[in-house]
Amino acid sequence: MKSILQNGSLFPVTELDEETRLADLEAALARGNHKGASEKLDLLMKLVTKDVIHGYAMALPLNKLLRIPGVVLAPVNIQAQNTINEFGEIIAKDRLTHDQSFDFSPDSSVNSRVIAEELLPVRYGHCIRRIINWVVAARRKYPGVKIFACKVDYKSAFRRIHLAWKTALQTCTHLPEAEIAILALRLTFGGSPCPAEWSAISELANDLTTAIMQHPDWDPSELFSPLVAQVPPRSDLPDDVPFGVGKELVVDVPVNSKGMSEIYVDDKLSCTLDLPGSDH
Repeated sequence: MKSILQNGSLFPVTELDEETRLADLEAALARGNHKGASEKLDLLMKLVTKDVIHGYAMALPLNKLLRIPGVVLAPVNIQAQNTINEFGEIIAKDRLTHDQSFDFSPDSSVNSRVIAEELLPVRYGHCIRRIINWVVAARRKYPGVKIFACKVDYKSAFRRIHLAWKTALQTCTHLPEAEIAILALRLTFGGSPCPAEWSAISELANDLTTAIMQHPDWDPSELFSPLVAQVPPRSDLPDDVPFGVGKELVVDVPVNSKGMSEIYVDDKLSCTLDLPGSDH
């Protein structure tokens, strides 16, 4: 993590020989982007412009790209997906994706050259399982106590980690119609090392949350986030809603009465118990 913060994210990849790199670069320039992007040029320009304005990417003259040592080009696409607004409503969202798995030569893409053994372990794949096990264990230990849950989203999570210069050179794309090359400066939506790189940051922040929650000396009235005023008030279920029954688990899950926190990619979920004297 220290290296990511000081030097940026450096993808562990095998080197691409210069002949293959130049051949791939010429092929990428000739091919262009995927149809999902090339057929929506106005939307593509809007999404790329947003990244440049926010400092997530840098625009370069496309006709100078061949003069940049070590540069690697990959196509982009636009992925239609859904998200949730502040009212809990499902709305459509277009995401710019970077196809760093596209091979112009056999196994020449960035993702094909990633040395998986050198990536940090990704922990958040088991988030939901851990949350459910904790809730069941907490309900079993405290059968008549309310359990509150809170979800916090890290906005533009991948964009919070900058790339090391050597990796940035291998995360280029282009807008041929505008004769612009785009050099990514932050983690991309398409680089296979990115989940592991973000996990190194997010897991530490999540573990710190749990450590503070469970520390015996923590007083929430004295040490709190400056954003606490923006947290909505607690919302209780009606009193006539019965408590569930916590069934016996195969494993012994420790339950700290002050709560716990887990994270899945950019969503941090915290749970705590409504015990007397607790204001967590």
